[in-house]
Amino acid sequence: MDDLALVLAQTARDLGLDGHGVADAPDERVRRFALTVLEELQARGLLDGPAELDWWAQPRSSLS
Repeated sequence: MDDLALVLAQTARDLGLDGHGVADAPDERVRRFALTVLEELQARGLLDGPAELDWWAQPRSSLS
């Protein structure tokens, strides 16, 4: 399993989403998870994102 999958799985657990279907999950938690996914993809250079110093240097999450 790659490190991105591990980061996303841990984030889902941290937000309490691991036992919820998306339809039943609180909207704010789903939104925060989606933002984390986008930030990680941008930090890894897989999506364009806002230019920030060292944006591409490393994943945003401390888990990877």
